[in-house]
Formats: sequence, structure tokens, C-alpha cells
Amino acid sequence: MENFINGNIEMLVLTSTILSVVAVITVMVLLLEVRKMRKPFIEMADLYTDIGTEKALEKLLKGVDENREFMRSQSEDIKMILARIDKCYSGTGIVKYNAFEDIGGMQSYSLCILTSHRNGVILTNLVGRNSTRGYALEVKEGSPSRELSEEEKESLKYALRSLGEK
Repeated sequence: MENFINGNIEMLVLTSTILSVVAVITVMVLLLEVRKMRKPFIEMADLYTDIGTEKALEKLLKGVDENREFMRSQSEDIKMILARIDKCYSGTGIVKYNAFEDIGGMQSYSLCILTSHRNGVILTNLVGRNSTRGYALEVKEGSPSRELSEEEKESLKYALRSLGEK
């Protein structure tokens, strides 16, 4: 054992030094964390000292009540926002195609936009060489107001799928 210690004294001293430095750094970090955790309690104790226990407690409880009221109003605002979002368009489907043989570039399209209740509209735009025509038709609860073309059916299918339907 004595031979081991004598033969490795430099390594043992180096290891001990490194462990000591790590321990000192760890203690410093922990002291900083404790100081951060103590700050609110010190501020509260100072408040008790400055204005007295009863007044300080009243002030703290008033702050709690104000926070509770603020959270209640935020909750109401969130409910209102969620109700609005429910009516917004959130499902979309678009199909681009060539409506006429003499026009390339897939310039015609059928676009379906729906709310979460599957209400909305399908907009179809047909682009020809000398004219462009646009159509809109209403969709209620996922059902169109008239017979659909294949492209319109496909855009409705994509919009319903984007809402999570199969």
C-alpha cells in the first residue's frame, strides 16, 4: 500500500486538488441558489418590519386577491377567444387543374375553406384563353348546396381532412 501511495503521490495530489476545486464551485453555486430563494422571504420580512405584521399581511392578501381577479378576467378572455376561434375558417383544401385543353399551367382552381363546424364556401375559378369565370357555393355541415365537379369534391375532401375527418 505504501508503495502504491509513494508511486502515485502526484496523481493523488492532483485528484484531491481537482475534487477540492469542484467542491468549492459546487458550494458557491448552491450559495447563490439559496440567496435567490431567500430574496422573497427577506423582502416580506422587511415589509413586516417597515409597516408591521398586520398591515403587511393585509397588503399581501390584497395582492393575492388582485392576482385572483386578474386570472379570472384572463380566463373569461380566453373563453371569448376560443368561442371566436370556433367560428373562424380552419380547414382548407385546394385543387389546381387545367379546366380547358388549350390552357396549360394549371391556372384554374377549386378552393374550399371551412370552419370547425364544417360550414364554409368552395370558390372555383376557371381560366380560359379569353375569359375567366368564378363561382362560389356554400357548404353547410360538410354538404354542398349543389352538385360538385370532381375538382370541387376533391377540394372539399382535402378541407374536411385538414379538420381531422377521414
